[in-house]
Amino acid sequence: MEKYYRVLKETFLWSEGAIISDKEEIGHGYKPIQDIWNKTKEQTEYITAKIIEAKENADFFERIYPDTIKGNIYRTAEQLKKLYKDTFVS
Repeated sequence: MEKYYRVLKETFLWSEGAIISDKEEIGHGYKPIQDIWNKTKEQTEYITAKIIEAKENADFFERIYPDTIKGNIYRTAEQLKKLYKDTFVS
């Protein structure tokens, strides 16, 4: 299962707001889903999953999930749970 995070604070690789994922082709690390957030022109670097997923880095990275109900929108777990509840629970 592919995981996604939102960059909450500027990093040395990406601008704030970047959506990053751990696609299998990059091993055990995260890269942006689009290159619009890259801070360098020829960026090939990534940050390892161990750093991105560490609790002590929660100020920099927020776990989000793709919203397959309403389109290609990324939401936090709480936002997605509320959307599922509002959509499927009467």
